[in-house]
Amino acid sequence: MKSIAIVGAGVGGCTTYLFLKKHLSSHIPDLDIHIYESYPPPPYLSKSHPKSPNAHPKDIEETPNLHSTPTTNLTTAIGGGLGLAPNGIRVLKKLDPEIFSRIKASSHETDVFTLQVSSGRILGNFPAGGKRYGHGTMMIMRATLHDTVLEKVDLKDISFEKKVKNVVDGEDRVKIQFEDGESVEVDFVVGADGVWGKTKEAIPESARVRAEYDGLVGIGAFLDEKTTRRILDEVKDKKNLVLPKSFMTMTFGPGAFFGSWLDMDRVEKSSPKNGILESKDPDHNLPFAGWWSTFPMEPPPTSRTPFAEVKDQVLAKHKEWTPLITALIENSGLDGNREGTFVLPRWITPPMPKWTSNSGRILLAGDAAHCMPPDSGQGVSCAVEDAMTIALLCEDIFTAKTGKELSDQERFKKLCDLYTKLRKPRCEYIVEEARKRGDMKRELGIVEQTIRNVVMWAMCKVMPESAMDAFYSYDVETEVKKALKGEIPAVKGKGKVIAVEQK
Repeated sequence: MKSIAIVGAGVGGCTTYLFLKKHLSSHIPDLDIHIYESYPPPPYLSKSHPKSPNAHPKDIEETPNLHSTPTTNLTTAIGGGLGLAPNGIRVLKKLDPEIFSRIKASSHETDVFTLQVSSGRILGNFPAGGKRYGHGTMMIMRATLHDTVLEKVDLKDISFEKKVKNVVDGEDRVKIQFEDGESVEVDFVVGADGVWGKTKEAIPESARVRAEYDGLVGIGAFLDEKTTRRILDEVKDKKNLVLPKSFMTMTFGPGAFFGSWLDMDRVEKSSPKNGILESKDPDHNLPFAGWWSTFPMEPPPTSRTPFAEVKDQVLAKHKEWTPLITALIENSGLDGNREGTFVLPRWITPPMPKWTSNSGRILLAGDAAHCMPPDSGQGVSCAVEDAMTIALLCEDIFTAKTGKELSDQERFKKLCDLYTKLRKPRCEYIVEEARKRGDMKRELGIVEQTIRNVVMWAMCKVMPESAMDAFYSYDVETEVKKALKGEIPAVKGKGKVIAVEQK
């Protein structure tokens, strides 16, 4: 194998590149690994690419606007926030300690999510990680995470504004044709081009599988220090006020869900002096507060729908909920300002028959293979697990000198067979579990609401420490080694990862 093309420079595409570089470069020094991305580069790279391919993003003064709304470049196309689960954190830490350090510095880590009903009655705390898994869940801006891995990519190995027209599979090579008329031929292609990507069309069995709107929309906003303080001042004397007891609160009502984070410790530590706001942590990219609402909406809006057009619907869905929730909504997108707001209809891909081409030279990863409902909390974590799996398999299959010498065709088919066995069952299990969680956010009758609330209350009371092992304790290296030995890899994590890990 002499050349690899990665289609898509999102978190999954960039981490696939970095893992392949880490595990293959010393074995195959002349291996060409190149990323092709359809969007223009983010602002801090546009000055240095492509005329100065060796310039590093840190040398550029301009930094990305993490809250930009217009989808004009790769950074602004990736908006929103996310929860990075313990299994994903461990993968990124193994990839590069510097990546982990920056993520840790730009996020808020929590071990629990507080669950409550719309009146503010607390149901309990749901585990989000902890010492058993080495980490809690880190809440981070998606753009911050993406910038962190993108900055590690050698700029000579990435081409922006290269929109793929089609990908043609072949027994000896794969041809990628771009809409600008250019084309490349490579030995191997990783399709990390997301739910609407073109790479999967080269896999006949999956070419016609299309993403489906699942009937739910996610709408939310991020709030700065000034707005957060104003909200807290407005609600302090309100009747039935319930302030969060943990960083992350998930609120369930009759026909909607409301998630929010409010960093009360950070608010207190950065108290203004003489009316002047002076945060002691100016480089912390995570906003002081954020929220998102999930509820049914027909017809679906688009990601370009202005927040102002749906704000009244959001308020109506959360009418008479706790005062803090309504205040967060009311103080978002003021005067028609879209900065820091998002409207995201939920598109989910049904299970695809195949993730790999007949030749074994094309493989799908991340959302291109398994578009996770956000209820999973595993979208990015599964994408980086994919990336690490691909690299470890490639390292063994294409560089190890053991047993019978395989032809290139046999090697690629072995790679794709093992990748499918390792990743497809696990990701489909997580998607199915996430669908069940999403159903709790739809319109429910009184009896259904009562059952849901009792079940969640009971879960929080009796849930053992090991309850999230299936998601959080999965270890990529262990399962890859098992698969390479001919053993059946696990779909779920098997137990405690580490009792105490230095962070």
